[in-house]
Amino acid sequence: MNGQSKKTALVVGLAKSGLAAAEALVDRAVQVIATDLQTGPLMQDKAAKLRSMGVQVVLGEHPLSLLDQADYIVVSPGVPDTAPLMIEAKQRKLPILSEPELAYRFYPGPYLAVTGSNGKTTTTTWVGEALAAGQIPAVVAGNIGRPLTEAVSHLEPGSWVVAEMSSFQLDYTEQFHPQVCTVLNLSQDHLDRHGSFAAYMAAKARIFARQEPDDILILNADDKYSAELAATAGSKLIYFSRRQILNEGAWVEDDHIVLGWEGERTKICRTYEVGIPGAHNLENALATVCLARAAGVTPAAIARTLKSFAGVEHRCEKVAVLNEVLYVNDSKGTNPDASVKALEAFAEPTVLIAGGRDKGTNLDDLVLAIKRRCRAVILIGEATPKFRRVLTSSGFTAVLEAEGLPEAVKLAHDLACPGDIVLLSPACASFDMFSSYEHRGQVFKRAVEELGGDRA
Repeated sequence: MNGQSKKTALVVGLAKSGLAAAEALVDRAVQVIATDLQTGPLMQDKAAKLRSMGVQVVLGEHPLSLLDQADYIVVSPGVPDTAPLMIEAKQRKLPILSEPELAYRFYPGPYLAVTGSNGKTTTTTWVGEALAAGQIPAVVAGNIGRPLTEAVSHLEPGSWVVAEMSSFQLDYTEQFHPQVCTVLNLSQDHLDRHGSFAAYMAAKARIFARQEPDDILILNADDKYSAELAATAGSKLIYFSRRQILNEGAWVEDDHIVLGWEGERTKICRTYEVGIPGAHNLENALATVCLARAAGVTPAAIARTLKSFAGVEHRCEKVAVLNEVLYVNDSKGTNPDASVKALEAFAEPTVLIAGGRDKGTNLDDLVLAIKRRCRAVILIGEATPKFRRVLTSSGFTAVLEAEGLPEAVKLAHDLACPGDIVLLSPACASFDMFSSYEHRGQVFKRAVEELGGDRA
């Protein structure tokens, strides 16, 4: 911990990662203070547990006086920079660490880190399965759901940490150094938090900021922002592409996924053998090929994983078939670009359920995709007025509104024709109506189950 074990840590935010960070610090004999604005029963239970471990816990407010006792801060990703406590901490020049940064100081790696606007969870999970298929010791954690500080505790030295990293987590990394990492793609997201696309992109670029010349950065040759990212990198660059034939990396050629690595070309599998559909998932597969190979997985083990992978929950997840209509849960589609990719993954006419908490993103590309693919759109949540205004001004008038997600599912059931898709892909955050995108996806699946039908 670089001498920090004798200092006092202030943990701000006690959601999953904040709680794990506090517990990990206590395990390492660090004096811990913890604070969260929530006061509900679940938070009270967390507070009671931490107090039993000797942690000073303050709920319902973030008193600035807590900074008087703190030597450094561990901040949860849900705490914005605009919080008065964060503003004051910066004015006092107190060190601020993200939970992944703290985990890195506990366990130095090797790390394989994944970020990007879309495809992070799918790719991180896929890489984890590839390492398991290759019998390479690894743990999968980070923004995917398991806190990194928890995952690295008692980890065997030399084990890989496959980490999904959000822009919020990367914001407060200083020493974090992955030996292998990727920025899968970039599109407008979280502009409500970062303030500009340039700031969002800068946060993503922190994933490779500490890489050295022998480390590997994997980029998407088809993404228009990759050249800008590459210009600031100091590590070895390897690309993947589904549109170009490359000399090194992973690409599509004659309907095969091809790997070029250390002077050798290997056909991994045919594109139609990839376990999950969609052009975006083909890109995720190509990234997985590069990442897994960089971590030492053999091409044969990678091929097995590409073919057997069934996808992740809440990302183009096939839920049920009812009256020849397929219901698909893409609650993880929390920005317009993700929803465009979900729409393009299916050729059938679609009834789209969208909306939630707006992130300040541009909807032009989503509107074009809706006009190409959708029979109708059903809107929910805070973003309904904006979405309706943008859609109707474009000439798309098959727009309905629902009070909540269960009502939206019933409306979609009434509108869909045999052979159609009913797709939940909100293009928005979930926090206006749900505790998380996972919660939103579960509500969707329960509403579909209540309609009857067969599991997909």
